Amino acid sequence: VLIRHTNRPSDNYMAETLLKDLGADFGGAGTTAAGTVVARREAARFGASPAMVDGSGLSRQNRTTPRDVVELLTGLANSDVATPMRLSLAVAGKSGTLSDRMRRTTAKGRCRAKTGTLNGVSNLAGYCTSRSGARMAFAFLMSGVSVYTAHPIQDRMAAVLARYRP
Repeated sequence: VLIRHTNRPSDNYMAETLLKDLGADFGGAGTTAAGTVVARREAARFGASPAMVDGSGLSRQNRTTPRDVVELLTGLANSDVATPMRLSLAVAGKSGTLSDRMRRTTAKGRCRAKTGTLNGVSNLAGYCTSRSGARMAFAFLMSGVSVYTAHPIQDRMAAVLARYRP
C-alpha cells in the first residue's frame, strides 16, 4: 500500500521517508545514508549498481543506466514483491503520473511505469505487456532534453513495446 501511494503519484517526500525506514529497519539508522546502503545492497542482488544519494531521485548525484534499471525490474518481477511492485506503478492513460499520457495508443492499459523528471532530465521505466502477452521491462532514461519533447518520444517507444509480437 505504501509503495503504491509513493509510486503512482510520484511522491518524493514519501519515497525519501520509505528509504529512511529501510535504513532504520535493515541498516542500523533511520537516515538517508543508511537507507541508500540497504537499497544499493538489494539492487546488487539483481545485478544493478546504481549510485544513490537520496530516496526521491531529486539529486543529480543519483546515477544509473537503463541496463541497471531493467536488471532491477526483471529481478523484482521474479521476486516475492512482484505483484505489489507492478501494481504500484502508474498505468498508461489511466492512473497516476501517466493518466494523461498514452491515452490513444496501444500502451494504454498495457504499460505500467514510474516517471522521473528534473530540469533537462526525463525518465520512464516499468513494464509493458505486448499484444502477444509477453511482459517486458524497459527503461528510457533521457538527459539534456526538454520534458515536453521527451514525453512524446517515450510514449511512442512504450507503444512500440505494447504492439510487439514475437
